[in-house]
Amino acid sequence: MRFLPFIVYFVATACLHAHAVHTSTAEAEYNPQTKRLEVSLTVFISDLETALIRQSEREMRMEKVPPAEFDAQVLAYLKKTFVVMDALGKAAEMRWVGREMEKESEKSGDPAVVLFFEVEMPGGVEGASLRCAVFGELFPDQVTMVHLQNGGHKTELRFLPSEATKEL
Repeated sequence: MRFLPFIVYFVATACLHAHAVHTSTAEAEYNPQTKRLEVSLTVFISDLETALIRQSEREMRMEKVPPAEFDAQVLAYLKKTFVVMDALGKAAEMRWVGREMEKESEKSGDPAVVLFFEVEMPGGVEGASLRCAVFGELFPDQVTMVHLQNGGHKTELRFLPSEATKEL
């Protein structure tokens, strides 16, 4: 019985670090007609749930929480960790679109989910910046790759917890 705290700690640590790779990817495309940055962010479900549990301080498993409640928590998390700022440093408004399982990973031991959201950018991406700290509070080796398309111009940005803000 005296080893129970050690066993609980070991299991919790193993679950927290279920995969050795701490990488997320995003595709972001500026739509000049809607004046929005359309974003799809692919993340491991286990990482997302861990971040949401820490944020909400309660159980947040995708299969156990009502979808609207889970999505509201995801949006709140993204508003803190994926922040687009205009040239004056003002945070842009974000709108939730939805989510879907990543088909290729569904049968793996660590499936991924794609999060879809839009960011209001009436002035376009010129002079704007992105603070991308998704899962940076969980993993010091977290890398998020953002593939940005603005018309014919394509850019790839690499975010680390130590380098979380970059110009678009």
